[in-house]
Amino acid sequence: MKSKHIFLCLLMATGLFSCSSADTESYCPTWLGFTYTVNDDPNPGNPRNVVVHPGDVLHITAHQNKRGHLINATDYSWTVYAKAVQDVDGQVVPDEIVTEVEEYRQHTNYDGYDNGADDPVGHLTIPETMKEGSYYVKFVARYVYSGQGVTIDYENFTNDSYGGHIIPQSGPSAGGAVGEFNFKVVKVESN
Repeated sequence: MKSKHIFLCLLMATGLFSCSSADTESYCPTWLGFTYTVNDDPNPGNPRNVVVHPGDVLHITAHQNKRGHLINATDYSWTVYAKAVQDVDGQVVPDEIVTEVEEYRQHTNYDGYDNGADDPVGHLTIPETMKEGSYYVKFVARYVYSGQGVTIDYENFTNDSYGGHIIPQSGPSAGGAVGEFNFKVVKVESN
């Protein structure tokens, strides 16, 4: 029995019978930013100067720089907010949710499905009644880890191919991200 115990100790000491800590560490993705399409147009324009019209469907993709690891339940939400403006008295009206645009939500299992770790895409229909002005989409990601959460370092990317910004958040059992993508609504002038 003593020789069996010595053999197991030797295996562990040589690393042949050990678990890597990286195999149990969970972390959420890091992000590059957003791209978009409007309706079915494959080349809608610069992601930093987005213009849509009432009735358009805005498809926004959040691009991951580095994929997450050991993640189970995943929730994404895309909510439209009107940017703060000044009223007639010069008072700033705070950002508010645009209730005419239905929030787009996704629920998946990040590691559990073939497409679970794909870059998430939100689909938002701009109502015909939406007023002209400046808006933004607030993107929120929530991840439940299946391993031990670790803090991740993130970088701020400045790449003309991507608009907006997405900041990851880490915790011991869950993580997420919050981002914003700006756009303007302009009415089409009829002839």
